[in-house]
Amino acid sequence: MKQKPLWLGQPDPYARLRHIEKLDPAKDYLEITNLFYADFQSVMLLKSFNGFMFTFAAPRISRVLGSTGEIDNRIAKRILDTTLLGSAVMKHGFGTPVGREAARRVNSMHSRYDIQADDFVAVGIEEAIGSLDLAEKFGWRAVTDIEREAVRIFYNYQALAFGSPRPLPGSVAEMREFFDHYLDTELGFEPQNRRMSDAFMLWFRKLLPAPLRPLTAPFLLSHLDRRIAEACEVPVPSSLTRRIAHQAMKRIGRRDPVPDGAPNKFEKMVRQIYPDGYELSGLGTHVDEDARQEAAE
Repeated sequence: MKQKPLWLGQPDPYARLRHIEKLDPAKDYLEITNLFYADFQSVMLLKSFNGFMFTFAAPRISRVLGSTGEIDNRIAKRILDTTLLGSAVMKHGFGTPVGREAARRVNSMHSRYDIQADDFVAVGIEEAIGSLDLAEKFGWRAVTDIEREAVRIFYNYQALAFGSPRPLPGSVAEMREFFDHYLDTELGFEPQNRRMSDAFMLWFRKLLPAPLRPLTAPFLLSHLDRRIAEACEVPVPSSLTRRIAHQAMKRIGRRDPVPDGAPNKFEKMVRQIYPDGYELSGLGTHVDEDARQEAAE
């Protein structure tokens, strides 16, 4: 007998939303953020793509990423490690041993480079605004003010925990204003932007069944801010292609809310990269160890 779908253990697809409405974003931002992502799981397909492409488009950031060689040589591990560390913080919070260890690992990597405060802030804002925009454009239900504020607060704490010397702006409107100005003034083409963008899209293509791979780039780029596309020198799809891609995302958004216990494709990827499991302390780059390995080779 097939088990009926449940949301928070209830046969009500709006169960997560009803619970969110009882919470206080100032105190319960972590729980609300996790419930928000659970309710808009399908439309977050584009979250990582848009986020990584933004970092490739900002030269101060892309120079740092390019210098590590991770995107060029170990892209699957780089993307997976970034996701695992961020997921550990979101799942466990900033006050738990697991959350603190994940944040320290990210902070340790960031501390090796001279990262400007505006870049830290812009990356934090992109994660928050990027997620809210996907839910608002393609989601199955309206996003609430409680969710917007909780997501803002979560990514503010994350930015600070990951090494930002400055908090994020104090409202979603101010975040949008900062980010729009950053996109207008700080993006620009450099060769590593296109090189890493191409490597990233090639990796994304391999995740799809072969018949769908030719459609990967037009579909993904249709959802990318034109300023980011131009700074990476990747083609901007036609208005017709963008309309089709947006309609496709709306159809994907109708799969939500994904019920409790649904299969998680991300966990399958983790098992492929780390068949024997992993420790948070081993994720990411380790400068001394990497240098010794390269010297041995």
